[in-house]
Amino acid sequence: MIRITGLIFIILLAFGCNSGDKETVTADMVKNPVSGKGNDQNLKMPEITFVDDNSDKPQYFDFGVIIQGEVVSHTFRFKNTGKSDLLIRSTSSTCGCTVSSYTKKPVPPGESGKIDVTFSSGGRKGRQHKAVTVLTNAQPASKKLVIEANVVVPN
Repeated sequence: MIRITGLIFIILLAFGCNSGDKETVTADMVKNPVSGKGNDQNLKMPEITFVDDNSDKPQYFDFGVIIQGEVVSHTFRFKNTGKSDLLIRSTSSTCGCTVSSYTKKPVPPGESGKIDVTFSSGGRKGRQHKAVTVLTNAQPASKKLVIEANVVVPN
């Protein structure tokens, strides 16, 4: 029994970590200017700047009033204003009713990309506030996108 469990564990370990994503992330794309020696100002870093960027405040979009059951989407557009390729590592939301998709390929300096956020209002009512965290290879490594909607129940 232990041998079978061990064999299953080894198979899961070997094949379970393969995401199937064919994009290659090289070590030079993941940099950190902060070290024990201080900040390296000479390190060429990517920088994510959203089209309507309000400095350190989260990016925000309000869908306004929507009817319960409606599915709405918004595209957050960004530009790499840094000096090396920008890579979005992942996005995650605070709720299963909110999903996101994003530009998967590295974004060269001066180029643009997008993050699509979709909210499904089924089973929800009242003011809804949802957040999506975006992890990148920039510093700071995370940005927050916020969507809101006022969900009304039809009569």
